[in-house]
Amino acid sequence: MDKKKFSGKKFVKGLVIGGIIGGSAALLLAPRSGKETRKKIQDEIDDTLQLIMDVKNGAEEVQANTFQLQDLAETLIPDFIEGTEKSLERFKFKSKYRLEDIKKQLAKIETEINDFSNNLNE
Repeated sequence: MDKKKFSGKKFVKGLVIGGIIGGSAALLLAPRSGKETRKKIQDEIDDTLQLIMDVKNGAEEVQANTFQLQDLAETLIPDFIEGTEKSLERFKFKSKYRLEDIKKQLAKIETEINDFSNNLNE
């Protein structure tokens, strides 16, 4: 099953159409004087426009925050990678000599154990 992507334009279009239909239904179903009806229409239009502006401002804020996050990531990630690579190289360098020392100590211990074992057998 295909998933449809969210479209801001379709959302706003649906919002406006929904506002118009809702406003029209309210006018037809609730009898008022002409002045009250005009006030009600104007209030509905104002509310719908305000909602559209709120959605637009929210989308712009999300977009601005996305750009800031992208810039931050582009700045920090290369430094993080470089620092991690340097730390790894230092670790490899230090561990190389430690491993050699451990191998020498193990060989010495093994020799001493063999010597001790031979002395016990004699």
